[in-house]
Order: sequence, then structure tokens, then C-alpha cells
Amino acid sequence: MPFARSWGMLGAGLSLLAFGGGATPGSPAGSWKAALDLAGGPLRFAVTIVDSAGSLSGTLCNGAHCQPFSAVRVAGDSVELEIADYAASITARLQGDSLTGAYRNVGNRGPRVIPFRAARGAWPIQRPEPRLVGRWDATYLLGGRTSPHVFDLRDTPRGLEGTILSNSGDYGLFWGRAEADSFAMSHFDGSFVYLLTGRLVGDTLIGVFHAGLTSQTAWRAVRSTGDAHLTPPTEITKADRTRPFAFRFPDLDGRIVSNEDPRFQGKVVVVDVFGTWCPTCHDAAPALVDLWHRYHARGLEMVGLAYEVTGDSAVDAQLVRRYRDKFRIPFPLLLAGVNVTELTAATLPQLEGFTAYPTTIFLGRDGLVRRVHAGFTGPATGPQHEALLREFRAVVERLLAEE
Repeated sequence: MPFARSWGMLGAGLSLLAFGGGATPGSPAGSWKAALDLAGGPLRFAVTIVDSAGSLSGTLCNGAHCQPFSAVRVAGDSVELEIADYAASITARLQGDSLTGAYRNVGNRGPRVIPFRAARGAWPIQRPEPRLVGRWDATYLLGGRTSPHVFDLRDTPRGLEGTILSNSGDYGLFWGRAEADSFAMSHFDGSFVYLLTGRLVGDTLIGVFHAGLTSQTAWRAVRSTGDAHLTPPTEITKADRTRPFAFRFPDLDGRIVSNEDPRFQGKVVVVDVFGTWCPTCHDAAPALVDLWHRYHARGLEMVGLAYEVTGDSAVDAQLVRRYRDKFRIPFPLLLAGVNVTELTAATLPQLEGFTAYPTTIFLGRDGLVRRVHAGFTGPATGPQHEALLREFRAVVERLLAEE
């Protein structure tokens, strides 16, 4: 799109840079306007690095949402920004007031590498015109298929912010810029790499959704009328409700845990199907921990089934332990498989139409499935997130009240 091209593209040839060597560089401390250069244009975000008595730390920000890097390391003229939650990092060379290098993580199907660049300073705040703001019912055009989404575009003191909702929850907070009838907003958290570009043509928004380095999907959107555009999350994945929901997987120490264990008998059980690679699962984890603390003494049990990227139990267990410790999860987390929906579905044959991480399964005291909720609407959705938290609590209370 013309608007995306106007942001400019970094020249080819960026690569990962080895640590060490070179002249002694300046300090990377300060504010940086950063970008990942995707095939369809630059994905903007902000990086801040702080030097506290020689100890470096930093944050990655999309608009109002910031998260700390797990480590900031400098060796010679090389800088590494570690994002350990997702086995990811940004490695770059510091040259004057610029950083150039690459972002990479383990990826679902092998390592993923995307060019990275940054310059000192802060991206300008550009507020959207009123005609762009609001909720839009979007349709993604996937060859001969279509997929419904909802765009929530907001005018904030930080400029254009918002989120994308699908049948399986939201994509997190997006931040960006608007210029006349065009806009570009992005979400990068160390795992998800999303860029949404579009422009207003009459009463219709048209544009492209960019995911990762090369994936591009065209879309069209009209203003939401209030009518249902997405499938309710409880109608996406069906379950066999005629027999107790079965699972049997190793925990992080290799011990087998199953639905037949005494700890689950006669209890209301919430099963969390998740992956540590999934930022939406990170959004959901605090809500599930809160449920456990509210209702465990009254008869609630929980279990997490982790579907990870590598399939190497040693690597996956390390990531799940980090996830457990990050959210202080008090219930067992099991290594259930890899994060391919078809393979996940094969390990949980009582589910039909499994499609989303996370998926939350509510079991009654008899072990039967009472509710399956595909996806999760996180804090970026505002009132919808709060409504979902109330809904989860109401479901648990109703099941606990049953004989």
C-alpha cells in the first residue's frame, strides 16, 4: 500500500551479529524508536534501556503496553535484548545513534529471523481522524475463504491504539499512526509479529494484515452495527459430554498425571490448554490463578496442558517452568505435546473442532465437560476482558453449587 511504503524500508543485508570485537562503543542506554522490517512495511515499537550503576535493563513497548526484557547484554559493539518468555532475542550492533541487527525466536516450524533497526529518540504521536475511530466488522480474504474479525480503533493521548478480535480472542494491544485516511498499527511482544495497514475508501476500510516476515492477508471492513459478527467462543469447540474428560500426560518432573488421580475426584476441574509461546495464554494465566485462589478451598482444581514449540521435553519443560514461576501458578502443568492444532486435537479426542490456544474446559464434579471456551479476550479489550472474568467466576460458582 502507498501509505506503508511512505514509512521507508531498510536496505537488504542485515544479519545477526556476533558478540565481541570492534572499538569500544558508546552506551545503548536511552530511548529508541525501533522497527522490524517486514515484507509489507516496518512494524514500529519502542525500546528503552536504562543503565543503573552499570547494570543494564530495558523494556519493549507497544503504545501503553510495556514489558521488560529478561536481560540486556553488551559485549563490544554488540547488544542483546533477551525475551526469555518466548525463547527470543534481538541482537544488534551499536553504531553511533543507531542499532541494526535482527530479531529471532524458535518459531513454530524452525527459527524465525526478521531484520531489526532502531534510532535514538521516540516515535511521534499521530492522532487518528474521527472517521477512522470505532469498531469495524472486518472480513479477511483467504483465497476462496473468508474469516471474520473485529477492529477496535481508538484515539488516545499516545496516538492510535486498539486491538483485533477474532473467533478465538484478541491479538493484544496495537499501536501506530494515522495520516488523513490511512493508518498503520502494530503489535510486537517477542512472539506475535503483527502489522495492520489500511485506508478509508468511502465508508469502507480496506487493507492488509501482515503476520511475521512475509505473510500478508487482504481484508475489508465496515462499521459495526451491533449485530453479531464473530462466532461465540463457547460454540467453536464441541466436546463429548457422555463420559468423563480424559487426560494423561507427564508433569515437569516426568510423573504421569491423569484425570483419574484422587486430587481431581469429586472436584470441579478447569483444564487450561495453553502454550508458553502464546502471549494470549500469558494474558489468561493471571485470571486462572485468581480463580484457583478464590475457589480452591471450596472444591476447585485446575490443570494446565502445555503444547510447546520444540517437542524436546527438556527445552519445553524449561519454558513451562519459567511460565509457572512468572505467574506463580499453584496447580500442575503437564507436557502434553506440540502446538499444532491437528496434533493437539489428536491427544484430546473428546474435543471436536479444536482451534485455539488457550482453550479453557470446565468440568463438573462428575468429570463431565460442562463448557468449552475457545480463546481468551485479554486486557487490550477493556470491558470485554472484565466481562469474561465475571463470566468465568460465574461458571465456577454454578458448578461448585451443584450436588
